[in-house]
Amino acid sequence: MPANGTGTQVSRRDFLRHTIVIGAGLMAAPLLSRSALAAAPKFKTAEDGFITIAMSGAMPMTGYEGGKLMGSDAEMIAAIANKLGLAVKPAIMQWSATIEAIKSGRADIMVGNMSWTPKRADAMLLTDAIYYAGNLATMRADMPFKDSIGIADFKGYSLGTSVGYNFVPDLKKIPDTKEVKLYDTDDAAIRDVQAGRLDFAFLDGPEVDYMVLKNGDLKLKQVPLRSTEGYPLLTDKGIAVMGMSLDNPDLFDAFNAGVKWLWSSKTNGTILTKNGMTSPDYLVAPQANPRIGVDRDESGKILGAAAHTPKDFSSLFG
Repeated sequence: MPANGTGTQVSRRDFLRHTIVIGAGLMAAPLLSRSALAAAPKFKTAEDGFITIAMSGAMPMTGYEGGKLMGSDAEMIAAIANKLGLAVKPAIMQWSATIEAIKSGRADIMVGNMSWTPKRADAMLLTDAIYYAGNLATMRADMPFKDSIGIADFKGYSLGTSVGYNFVPDLKKIPDTKEVKLYDTDDAAIRDVQAGRLDFAFLDGPEVDYMVLKNGDLKLKQVPLRSTEGYPLLTDKGIAVMGMSLDNPDLFDAFNAGVKWLWSSKTNGTILTKNGMTSPDYLVAPQANPRIGVDRDESGKILGAAAHTPKDFSSLFG
């Protein structure tokens, strides 16, 4: 979840670089049902009939290979777009260029484990949550932790992460740990966990999930961290969203209706699991909603720069 306040690094690490697809192309779009084509209104998009996705191509959230769109976030967009009678076109670029692509109209929507922040809420229309991403502790599969792990559980153990994560100060203040190690790469931290030289690593949770999915012999698992006062960067959860132009509220309203459908149909959970993000914790909201008073009120009404009276597109997702 790039550049967020929940502990994920600013840049993607090396161990999954091979999953990033260079270049962009047209997705082999899913077949659109006649009912979808007939019912869906015409939406304003960068290219007529298509929804163009600004994305970095970092799996397991977004990817494009062999004419096929891949990844949890991208596949959720494709599922919604199909209901709206739109095909999907990926535009792969550096993460830092994605917001400008949305603002300039070169792309219609951006995703990639993108965390909600107040700054982003000022710059774009941000959908409701598509899932929630907190930090996970990576450990050997035989470690005696299953559903969750707390700060007190780290007593006497060695902890590690790689440089660039914003939660390092929180990690260093955990009491009574054996040591805290900083690595140059995620690869190095993973190798030390496997070899027994490091007890717990704190890395990019979804990417490690995907690595475990693709390499079953690693004998690793990840366990969600319990939210703990005093350790916000390490233990608070982020809200993954889709971002769209402030100038295109109709398309946003349709996609936000689609996000509600993702939850009601459990399609988001199915897609997450397919891409290795199997922890039920991805579908559990944080205890406090940081959006209240910023771009949402208690009832879900849209506030701030994005404020508008939404149109009802729920009938397209019946």
